[in-house]
Amino acid sequence: MAKRLTTTIRREQIAEAALALVADQGVGALTARNVARAVGVTAPALYRHFPGGKADILSSVLDLLESVKFEGTRLAFEEPGPPLAKLRRCFELHISVIERYRALPILVLSDSIWIEEPRLKARLVESHQRQQAQIAAIIREGQESGEIRPDIDADRIFVQFLGQFLTIAILYSRRGDMVDPKAQAEANWRMFLQAVAP
Repeated sequence: MAKRLTTTIRREQIAEAALALVADQGVGALTARNVARAVGVTAPALYRHFPGGKADILSSVLDLLESVKFEGTRLAFEEPGPPLAKLRRCFELHISVIERYRALPILVLSDSIWIEEPRLKARLVESHQRQQAQIAAIIREGQESGEIRPDIDADRIFVQFLGQFLTIAILYSRRGDMVDPKAQAEANWRMFLQAVAP
């Protein structure tokens, strides 16, 4: 018999169950009923806590993504050290998130968010803009210190930085054996360093 949804089954657990479901069966399988089954609760119990159904579940996935992403970026930004070391910490955080939540790119880039849920799309855009502002600030710090080439706009370098782990995320999300995230991340980081060297 399915258990009742209690405070011990938090939004994070729901988000993780949703991501596991998408990784195994695709975005089409993301329904409140399937998520309820995955966490071992009744669908009515899940709906009591997520009355918006799929939209609320997707929102919990974004909560999880933002909490992990921005905590890591905050730590990298606040810790002492040269700008490239800070960027490396941000980069490694993103790779660890990719490894832990393989389905994140599938959901974050899906029509379920970008077309069907304008509120969630707006939230993703705002999250991206905030991340860009934080990372670009680190890049500008590196440009001012002479560690990063100054002839390319920091926002353009940010897009290149994003591409270093986004490509890995997309390939890894489709099949875990298409790319070795750690090995590819190391290669991508070396190429990024060469590209931004003054």
